[in-house]
Amino acid sequence: MRTGLSILLMLLFTVPVIAQESDSTFSKYIENTVKKFDLPSLSVGVLKDGKVIYSKGFGKKTADAKLSPDKQTMYAIASLSKAFTAAAMGMLVEEGKVNWDDKVKDHLPWFEMNDTYVSENLTVEDLLCHRSGLITFDGDLLWYGSSYSREETVRRIRHREPTYGLREEFGYQNIMFMTAGEVIEAASGMSWDDFVKTRILNPLGMKRTTSSFQEFSTDLNIAKPTLKGKEILMLSYDNCGATAALSSSSEDMLRWAQFWLNGGVVNGDTLLQPSTIKRIWSVHTTLPVGKFDEKNGTHFKGYGMGWFVMDYEGRKVIHHGGGLPGYITKFVVVPEEKLAIIAMTNDMSSIPSMMMYSAIDWSMGKPYEQWAQTFYDFKTKGDKRELDMKNDRASTRNSEPMLLPLTDYVGTYRDDMYGDASVIMGKDGLLISLIPTKELFTGKMSPWDDHAFKFEHNDPFLTYGIANFDVDKDVVKGFKIDLPNYDFHFDKLDFKRVE
Repeated sequence: MRTGLSILLMLLFTVPVIAQESDSTFSKYIENTVKKFDLPSLSVGVLKDGKVIYSKGFGKKTADAKLSPDKQTMYAIASLSKAFTAAAMGMLVEEGKVNWDDKVKDHLPWFEMNDTYVSENLTVEDLLCHRSGLITFDGDLLWYGSSYSREETVRRIRHREPTYGLREEFGYQNIMFMTAGEVIEAASGMSWDDFVKTRILNPLGMKRTTSSFQEFSTDLNIAKPTLKGKEILMLSYDNCGATAALSSSSEDMLRWAQFWLNGGVVNGDTLLQPSTIKRIWSVHTTLPVGKFDEKNGTHFKGYGMGWFVMDYEGRKVIHHGGGLPGYITKFVVVPEEKLAIIAMTNDMSSIPSMMMYSAIDWSMGKPYEQWAQTFYDFKTKGDKRELDMKNDRASTRNSEPMLLPLTDYVGTYRDDMYGDASVIMGKDGLLISLIPTKELFTGKMSPWDDHAFKFEHNDPFLTYGIANFDVDKDVVKGFKIDLPNYDFHFDKLDFKRVE
């Protein structure tokens, strides 16, 4: 009897010690990773079986402060906002105000796509699972740093011709989620912001989560956006609303995770039915399984509504990433393990994705330290590609004089989707300005090659642009922009001279 009691007491005291040692080792791993990748800061939270088993901040949340982030430090969570939009729509479906198979035009009579069939048949569910026919990120220049309202942004997407047919292929579409936000407003009589705050944030006690740039940017406990070790300009994303406007803390995001793991129940109240969660977390659009995924034992990948879905280590993993200039985030839920992970950094780094795999393995008692090297190799290859691209662009420059007088390029130009651009003669030469985003994309033009000009701008996230003018018999007809970036399709803009 005494022997059994002794063993029991030994186990009771040993388990916490092992847990503490595990936490310490995991923290050291993250700390070393932050240093290796030269991150300004990283906030990590892990929820398991209804309890927060890990919560810690690393690095410094601003360049001029010595304070590390804590569980209440806010980061822009960008596309993690999409899950809130899916949940909000689910609530309206449960109330009978919306059906998943409603046509978008049932709620927004003014809605149009470039293709008449798509305009008439695109459904609410289509908006939330990226199968509109538009390719990934198409049209995002409409909201990025622009003066357009949410409705105007959605209205302008009618000028973009879809690449695929309706429901043929996956195309990650921020504009479609913005459209979903407009549907929520039309069906509920409340703005997307007010609906999310009233129906989700307040009941969950998510006091450190906001869709207001003013509230976020003036808060005293935020991580400032950085790029390559330097703080960059904070941009307002109020106009993108339902697709990427939220900012939050690790503490709040774990509350959000518990909501999903509890089957939509908060303090005894069911805010979202389990059947709705099941539908949101089901694959609606399939995705290919790449070599990296195959190597790690993944058998399927897809997109639900506001969430990516995959398998890892025999478990279904529900996850999403978020990214805006100066911020990258990752949110993960593993329902079978009653596990959730949030990782947020104020840098353009893949570390939050690394933390998804690392934290899952750590929580399951599996080796995890190998992930740091895997993602460091990704970073090294990415840095080389960026340098090669920069060198390739520089090699195309021609030192020969321009073929026309500079005054011939002065005028107003228009892209049907994007809007107007102006070229004027300034004190020191030509200036170009993209009118919807003139605070970001206005800059001096310098000769580059024949009828091409290099132009700088105020966006630290993007490289310089090259305006290639179309000239026919010495008459300037228009221009296109060479500014390579995966997120924003400058190459699809086609400015025609109107004045």
